[in-house]
Amino acid sequence: MAILHITFSLATQGSMKLAIRQHLLQRNESVLSVHDDFSIGPLHSLEERIVWLNTHIIKDNEDQQLYVDTYESWKKKIAELPCDVDVWVWYSQNTHEQIGLRYVMSEFIHKCSMVYGIDATDGLKHIQSHLDIRHTGELSSDMLMKLRPCAKRFSVQECQQLAKEWEDIKEHSSRLRLWKAGIVHVEEDALDTLIIATVKAMHAQQNEEWLLLMPMISTISAALDDYISDEFIMKRIMTIMEQGFIQIEGDVMDFHSCRVKYIDV
Repeated sequence: MAILHITFSLATQGSMKLAIRQHLLQRNESVLSVHDDFSIGPLHSLEERIVWLNTHIIKDNEDQQLYVDTYESWKKKIAELPCDVDVWVWYSQNTHEQIGLRYVMSEFIHKCSMVYGIDATDGLKHIQSHLDIRHTGELSSDMLMKLRPCAKRFSVQECQQLAKEWEDIKEHSSRLRLWKAGIVHVEEDALDTLIIATVKAMHAQQNEEWLLLMPMISTISAALDDYISDEFIMKRIMTIMEQGFIQIEGDVMDFHSCRVKYIDV
């Protein structure tokens, strides 16, 4: 039986393709990635979403075109998918991949393919209990192969329920969603207090006036219970700068050279 693996990051897609090659499964298995971040931005319509992403997240024209091209490619491949292909959706317990799972289910609810899910967070509890991940892209190709026996087929009722949840989620007006043992809609500035506290703590620990932006974003990301993209964290840092709490020096498009300092107001 042919299998189509669906992932929610290019990192997971790459690791899955490597695993398939290493285990000589190329003839029967393929991988498709949903190139998006469902934890942020409006979900009601593609047009509204593209405008928001291009305004707040995607600054490069090539990346903007890549988003549209990838979306159109995804829709085309799903429309052309044969009935006899099993679909395996890889996800973990974070907002982005949980909403992604529901979006994918809405795409397959009227197709004849059988859909399976692999919850990497739950699967790791049984085979590698000490390993804690925030998203599936953190897993190696070897670990993905070890998780394959955890695949669970979704019943028709489960598929219908997940597809319905997608319809409910996309109608909500929130621009930020977090995972708290479930999907929670929050205000867009919900992370600002944590971001400011992290910047202040880094200043105190390092005793430096200016801090490099990339390590700061990494520290903020590590302090979150959920997976949130670096680009959204940067968007909030820029908003906090406009409010006068921090100052930025250098090219904000270059996370590795740009520097930030906290302003005690």
